[in-house]
Amino acid sequence: MHTDALSGSFPGAEMTLTAAISHLIFVAAVFLASATMTWAMMRFNISDVPNARSSHDRPTPKSGGVAIAAAFFSGLAALYFLSGTARLPGLQFVMFVATAGIMFATALIDDLSGLRAHVKFLMQTVCALIFSLFVAHIDGLALPTAGQVAFGAFGHVLTVLWFIFFMNAFNFMDGINGLAGGGALIASLFLAGIAFFSGAHFVYLSALALIGAVLGFFVFNFPHGRIFMGDTGSQIIGFALAGLAVIGARADLGQLSITVVPALFGCFLFDVAATLGYRFARGQRLSQAHREHLYQISNRLGFSHKRVSLIYFGLFVINGVFGVLLQGAEPAARLPLLLGGILLHAPLAVMVYGAGLRTGISDLTRPVKIQPQIKTGA
Repeated sequence: MHTDALSGSFPGAEMTLTAAISHLIFVAAVFLASATMTWAMMRFNISDVPNARSSHDRPTPKSGGVAIAAAFFSGLAALYFLSGTARLPGLQFVMFVATAGIMFATALIDDLSGLRAHVKFLMQTVCALIFSLFVAHIDGLALPTAGQVAFGAFGHVLTVLWFIFFMNAFNFMDGINGLAGGGALIASLFLAGIAFFSGAHFVYLSALALIGAVLGFFVFNFPHGRIFMGDTGSQIIGFALAGLAVIGARADLGQLSITVVPALFGCFLFDVAATLGYRFARGQRLSQAHREHLYQISNRLGFSHKRVSLIYFGLFVINGVFGVLLQGAEPAARLPLLLGGILLHAPLAVMVYGAGLRTGISDLTRPVKIQPQIKTGA
């Protein structure tokens, strides 16, 4: 039998003291589970051995994602059994957890023994398609002048593309100590707040579970990089956030704009887009391993891992405020505002690439030769 131990009272923007305390206990319990599991996983020999694309110089455990996933799934289980009004209907909830679980298993196999890129891409596509068919999909969007546009069957295609794009973008940005974990933590805090005040209660409680799960790992990862999240962590976080973006807009009780999650990760999405454009301009294969993201060039310019991550954390706070404003904007204005907000990160690219050109680290006139990293900079 389901209770409302976690739901508490959600009358608009109000919350009872009992509910607030239960939510804090919920986050603390997930955090303790994640921290305990992270500590245990540091004792297992699943190491990330440095290669030409790496930003670290010594083998480091990369099993932190197992702790994140285990704690997050535990939080979802608690949400299901302790919250009768703020959870998704049975089939949708089960399929959300199932697809996330398949993605977790795929990423874990990849961390343990390695998978070919096309196999990972296939599994991302399959999980995203199942999610789109049985949980929620992007069925329409408000556009300037055109108003609300229904996508029909094409909405499933857009949902799959959204999952693949966001999961890989998040994975690309998991390259230095704390960057991906800290970014996910800040974005999830803003997502929880926006979802609560928007009445999207499932997204709110799921974001709380994600906060606890990531924080338990983060305290061991930043700033000294004692353990990495690996593909297991980046894939489960990316899948969860991509899914919550769609659920909040289409399946939750509230009306959370589909543009909110992309806005919260504006600095990541711009970094990925700028890097792809930068490599295309240099005639590089976009699928080739490299260290040419803005954060990686910043690190090669002499900025420590800690300093680069802190800069991005500041950008995440700005993105979070922008996400709040975006949620409050007129529906038809949200998409152009989102695109404009992401492009506002352009000065960062100008500064980083400019410094790289002046120092010879980046040169648009010649192909790049990847050299192994020789110091961690953390």
